[in-house]
Amino acid sequence: MKNWVITDRSALLGILLFISAYFARLFTPASQLIVTPDFGRSDAWHFSYPTKFALSESLKNNSLPVWRSDMGDGFPVFAEGQTGALFLPNLILFKIFPPVPAYNMAHVFALLTLTVGMYALARTLGVGPTSSVFAAITVSLSGLSVTNLTHIALLQGMSLIPFITTLSLLTVRNRTRPWGALLSLVLTQQIFAGFPQSVLLAGLIASVFVCYELYRSRSLMRGVWWIFWIILGIAGGAAQLLPSYEFLQQITDPGGFSQSNATAYSMPIAHIASFFLPFPFGNPKLGTYPPFYRFDGSIFWENTAYIGIIPAVLALLSLSSVRKNPLVSFLWLVASASVILATGKYSPAYVLFSFWPFNLFRVPSRFLWLSVITVALASGVALDRFHKHLRIPLLILHGFLIASAFFTYHLLEPADVWTRKPDLANEISGRTITIGEGKTYNDVMTEKGWTDPLPYRFLKNGLSQNSNILWGISNHYAYAGRQLQRPGIFNSLLSETIKLGESTATVSATKFLDMSSVSDIISYQPVDGDAVEYVSERTDGTRTIYHYRNPDALPRARFVYDARTAATVREAGTILRSTDFDPETSVLLEAHQSALVRFSGSAQNRIEWKRNTHTEIGLQVFTEKPGLLVLADTYYPGWEAAIDGTNTPIYATNLTQRGIFVPSGTHAVTFVFRPASVTWGIRISAIVMILTVILGAVPPVAAAVRTRKKARRRALRP
Repeated sequence: MKNWVITDRSALLGILLFISAYFARLFTPASQLIVTPDFGRSDAWHFSYPTKFALSESLKNNSLPVWRSDMGDGFPVFAEGQTGALFLPNLILFKIFPPVPAYNMAHVFALLTLTVGMYALARTLGVGPTSSVFAAITVSLSGLSVTNLTHIALLQGMSLIPFITTLSLLTVRNRTRPWGALLSLVLTQQIFAGFPQSVLLAGLIASVFVCYELYRSRSLMRGVWWIFWIILGIAGGAAQLLPSYEFLQQITDPGGFSQSNATAYSMPIAHIASFFLPFPFGNPKLGTYPPFYRFDGSIFWENTAYIGIIPAVLALLSLSSVRKNPLVSFLWLVASASVILATGKYSPAYVLFSFWPFNLFRVPSRFLWLSVITVALASGVALDRFHKHLRIPLLILHGFLIASAFFTYHLLEPADVWTRKPDLANEISGRTITIGEGKTYNDVMTEKGWTDPLPYRFLKNGLSQNSNILWGISNHYAYAGRQLQRPGIFNSLLSETIKLGESTATVSATKFLDMSSVSDIISYQPVDGDAVEYVSERTDGTRTIYHYRNPDALPRARFVYDARTAATVREAGTILRSTDFDPETSVLLEAHQSALVRFSGSAQNRIEWKRNTHTEIGLQVFTEKPGLLVLADTYYPGWEAAIDGTNTPIYATNLTQRGIFVPSGTHAVTFVFRPASVTWGIRISAIVMILTVILGAVPPVAAAVRTRKKARRRALRP
């Protein structure tokens, strides 16, 4: 019966083979992409893959994707964070491999990291190898993990929670610098992964485990050292934290969400049933799970904490040892508390979401990650009580059941088919805007789910944000976790001119499209009115996508010689809406820029584009008299402008665009994105990480030197 014994080495090898086999279909016989729809769009296709595509494109050009000019008239993708540009696996994979295989390998690595981390955590808590594998695959193939393969940044961040908890325990127990240094470096990597809520969750669960360990050891000083290493890890994340903090100052809710918004996507208490059943309320793939707007904010992939019937039963059996085993008591305490937090607005815990940092996120359901981790550990502890000859059969049976539960859940499409440039993209002449897609996506998804991939292949013709960047097309809108405040205000004014009906859309005016340099409109409904010109349409027999052109779209760069000022957002909106404001000849400035208004009338001018990249623009301009050069790109900190090599101020124009004052004559004008937050952040991170490595490496080296010296002295003794 010795063959039934699992060692740590064989356990890790088994984990590697198991996860590799689970994801093999992404690579063979041909590459496939996960393009599972979400409500209104596909997060996998419209966000996760495009942001990693942007990362791949930049890394292969030996740069970071700090700015994308083709997203939302310009968007700071690095500062937003979810690109995960500095996350080590991303740096390696997307630098070396093409985007599709790198993206798929990122998924495999994330699940493998989660599984190995859970195994290490279980072993650190004293669980046997077989039971630790059981707990590990329970978490890695749980409903939360597998359904969130569409959200790669979330998965990469969450995958490090078990490792951070394990390293925290080892740091507190052993009080050795190498463990603390490794903890700091892994925490830094989690920050670089770009999903802040995972850092909060890791901090919470690691803190409670450390408190548990300190209670057992009766040594508070160990906790002080742990805090030191945590602070060092946070400081090491400065390269992401500083730009992200700057980004937060520019968004709609810089101080956090209101309590109602912070608890918008809470887990209804009835969803506790999802621990036992994968689809107790329906399956989105089949179109049987109600959309969140009809289900009180409940989202399937946030609230499905399925772990399988075997671990669920084992976890319940572990309750019989609560009095005898303090670890089980502790695990159930954490699991219960995290479930209460996950229920958000449905429990007394909702008051917490009025305070920082709980009010920074809209999805309390993600506290279920802590519940799944601790319940899985409790099931591992219970399995250890079984006879050793029963553990492996239960492990094999559970592995088969949990792997098969969601194996066919996602929409997988051949990568070469899915990434092929849509025919409609060949007609685009400039910046685009896509309207009406959300309703069409929801209609398809709620009716049939994604059992039939053909409608979604057709919907790609919409070139919706951010899929547009895959084919070098600029879109006025950007799809991101947070919305910049200035574009948000501007787009609210734009939305007043575009109305979506049951079967038709109306564009009542094109002023806001004109000043944004939007030349092409893609609509999922026919557009009434004479404001835009019909170009073509595409149909799959059931749905039609229409292409219209805006003939009055203004150039992306233009001179104006008249300006108006506004002291408030309300006043700015009134001016921009007014019929006597013509964006072709005038510009809106903020009141504190009134000293700039020293020009009027019109003049001959000429603009020639010399350079146009995401982070650098070069223009050769001529203006007969002084005027304001307006660039229809997003105003954001970090952009610098120069005229003939001399720096000049950039002014916020038309609420969200950039403008510089240009004297008469011929000049060379440049705009360059050099965010100090990124520069200083990288410097601080580099210094802190080097210091961390030194602090972690010096003690072992010193100990080795002392050992060799002692050995030599003993050898020299007579």
